[in-house]
Amino acid sequence: MLRRVYTIVLVFGFLTTMVRSGEAQDAPASDPPADPAAPDSAAPDSAAPDSAAPDSAAPDSAAPDAAAPDAAPANRAPACPRATFRPQLLTPPATRTPRDAHLVVGLFDGGTFTDLPAVTLERGRRSTALIREAIAPGLYRLQPDARRIWGRWNLSGVPGATPLLFGRPGVGAPPVRPQITRVERYLVASGESTRTEVRAHFQFPVPPGVVAAILYWGDDPQPDGFASVTPTMQEAVLYQQSGECARLVSGATAPPTTGTVRMAFVGRYGQVSAISEPARLGG
Repeated sequence: MLRRVYTIVLVFGFLTTMVRSGEAQDAPASDPPADPAAPDSAAPDSAAPDSAAPDSAAPDSAAPDAAAPDAAPANRAPACPRATFRPQLLTPPATRTPRDAHLVVGLFDGGTFTDLPAVTLERGRRSTALIREAIAPGLYRLQPDARRIWGRWNLSGVPGATPLLFGRPGVGAPPVRPQITRVERYLVASGESTRTEVRAHFQFPVPPGVVAAILYWGDDPQPDGFASVTPTMQEAVLYQQSGECARLVSGATAPPTTGTVRMAFVGRYGQVSAISEPARLGG
């Protein structure tokens, strides 16, 4: 009996020794000393968040794009409505209008036209066309056929125009050349609004029969616009603008901030004077 117990104890001790030796052989695979190298090799991965930092800064770099819609309206020109005009006969009523006269018609702010509409002379069922000539942006000379015109005619296409009585030919000489003493720029207050005016002063009053002035800014060879003038007045408004939107007819230009202006008078029958000497635009 004791021999069997002793044999069992020896076998158990032998198995225990074998198990411990097996654990010792398996230990290197799970040996902790191999783990300290892992953090070093993983260091680049741990640096990944730092390399991703520029991505986290992307919203800051995109900030200008987000602000662009707010900044754009400040730099964009105002959306001005389309300018429309009304035609007006500048040739004044007379006892008799010479058959060889030109009728002077200008476009003025406040109508529904962007250009001069068709204009004809009518009497009863008779109608005759007029030869149209633009002598400045927005200013026209209309020439009837002198062989067919006599007596009273109505001007169609120009609202408010009075009947014209055509008689003997004889237009007369062109007006004298303007003599400008100075040109000034004003800021005029009207109620709660303001407008800018460019006003010319003449050495002598506007002669009788003069109805308009053709304007040339600087050395421009072609007219830049026109202004309505009144006989006996010694000054005239050449240009005016309210707000940021300039209401100009096609082909017209606003006066420069600095420079000069020249002008020519237009008579009531379309006669054009010589061009004046340049006058400096005042501030």
